[in-house]
This record gives sequence, C-alpha cells and structure tokens, in this order.
Amino acid sequence: MMGSRALPAYVCAAANLAAVVALVTVLSPGTTLSDDATRAAYVRDHVVVWRVGWALWVLAAISLLLFYAWWRSRIGAGWIALGIAAAGFAADLTAESLLIAIVPDRPDLARTCFFLTGTVANGCYSIAGIVLSLRTRALRGLLVPWTGALWASGLTLSVFAAVDQPLGVAASTAVLFALFLPWLIVVGRQLA
Repeated sequence: MMGSRALPAYVCAAANLAAVVALVTVLSPGTTLSDDATRAAYVRDHVVVWRVGWALWVLAAISLLLFYAWWRSRIGAGWIALGIAAAGFAADLTAESLLIAIVPDRPDLARTCFFLTGTVANGCYSIAGIVLSLRTRALRGLLVPWTGALWASGLTLSVFAAVDQPLGVAASTAVLFALFLPWLIVVGRQLA
C-alpha cells in the first residue's frame, strides 16, 4: 500500500529518467554543446527523434508539477511553492513546444528555448523545491545534505544556462539528475 501512495514520486522518477536518457542519447548533439551550424544540421537530420526526445521532457515536466502538488499536499504547505513550480512549468512547456514544433525549421530560436528551460524553468523548479524542502519534517539526517546538494545543483544549472556555459550546464545537469532520481524514490517513501 505504501508504494502506491508514493506513486507520484515514482512516476516523476521514471519520466525524468526517460528524459535524461533521451538527452544523453539523442538530444545532446542538438544542444549548445555543439556550434550553431552543427546543432541545426543535427536537428534537421534527426527531426523525429528530436521531437520524441523533447516530448519526453514535456512528460517529465508534467510529472514534476504533479509530484510538487502531491508533495505540497502531503506536508500541508501553502500554495506559493506550487505557484513557483507552475511558472517554471509554463516556461518549460513553452520552450519544449518550440523545440518540438518550431526549432527544426527555425534553429535561431534554440538558444532562447534553452534559456527558458535551463534558466527560467529549472530555476523556478529549484526554488519551489527549496520552499517545499524547508517545510518538510521528513527531511532529516543524511537527507538534509542530499537535499541541499540537489537544489544547489539545480540553481547552479540555472546560472550556467543564464550565462550560456554549455559545459557547466552539462556537468550540473549530470549532478542534478544523479541526485534527483534516487532522491525522488527515497523522499517519496518518506512522505507516503
């Protein structure tokens, strides 16, 4: 029974794992890790996997927003964190929709999309996570530094995205998801 009560956390972990796998396997050549011409050519030549990969990120964003709503209800927190997360979701959905539908034909918009998802959306998600974490009594012991490192890596990713530092974005993304995916399972169980 406890496993089903933590379902939002598990779904969020699975959706974000799928999105990370897509990022590593099919999306990364189309990100700012490549120069503009190489990125545009990759997206144009791999448009179907590009669109599927970003669709997985849309699902990951939806699952994250639902997880935050569940988390908020489990701890009896106010609505501020969910509002911040919803603002992040709006930025994410805008960016990822453009990456799916428009960027293959308008590669000049890619950097704007990466700013929206990396800086705005991720920043909002991280701030919302911090607000919820500060209200969560179940976060104690080793979960405290783990949670702190998790949100610090999220904020670091946002800063690197804001200043357009692709290697910093890649490294902080790796740290963020290495911390976040197992954290979802552990914290989901704690809150169930």
